[in-house]
Amino acid sequence: AVAPRSFELAKANATFRMAMADATAGLLLPPLVRLIESEAPGIDIRMVPLTTREPRPLLLRGDIDLAIGFFPGVVAQLQGATETPIRHERLYAGQYVCVMRKGHPLAAQPLTLDAFCGARHLLVSFSGRPYGFVDEALAGLGRQRRIVLTVNQFFTAGQVVATSDLLTVLPRHFVPVTGIAGELAMRELPVPMTPVHVDALWHRREGQRSAHAWLRAAVARAADRAFANTGAGTG
Repeated sequence: AVAPRSFELAKANATFRMAMADATAGLLLPPLVRLIESEAPGIDIRMVPLTTREPRPLLLRGDIDLAIGFFPGVVAQLQGATETPIRHERLYAGQYVCVMRKGHPLAAQPLTLDAFCGARHLLVSFSGRPYGFVDEALAGLGRQRRIVLTVNQFFTAGQVVATSDLLTVLPRHFVPVTGIAGELAMRELPVPMTPVHVDALWHRREGQRSAHAWLRAAVARAADRAFANTGAGTG
């Protein structure tokens, strides 16, 4: 970040680079921008694509100032580490749900494991690898599904399943901010899944800056406001 040493909120001029997936950005950025406009109009945000579940190299190189996302492996390592320059904070917890078009044949009844595995699937994958957290859970049950399409954006996934018979898995809180929620049906996953824990990660060198501390607090407030508006809940 390019930030002054002393920080007066209303007069501060600073630029921060943030990385997050489009589903997270769609939820957090609208209320965050409103907070910036009303409290710190001199703050500028530069968004960069998040294409990995391992953002630490970006933070260590100083390519970004804040990474926000679902980083289960990274957070598990950070919680057990005594010497690390990376800090983290939990923002919210959500759940994955199965999403399909409203008129899909499977939308008329509860989704069974057999029906889920027998359907054709779309997977949101940053790398293009056709294997994700749901597939790990299915493998534990001795089951698998067919993934016929991978995309790297959640918004794209919503648009595709709204006009096809593909199923996808999305964060529950994301569906209300797609702009096409009325065209989509949500069903509980027929396989046990752990909650989606979304965390903010940053380098300790940034954590000592008042402007960065305000940004992190503003992101947390934006998350609270977003969930209050969508009614998606945090559990």
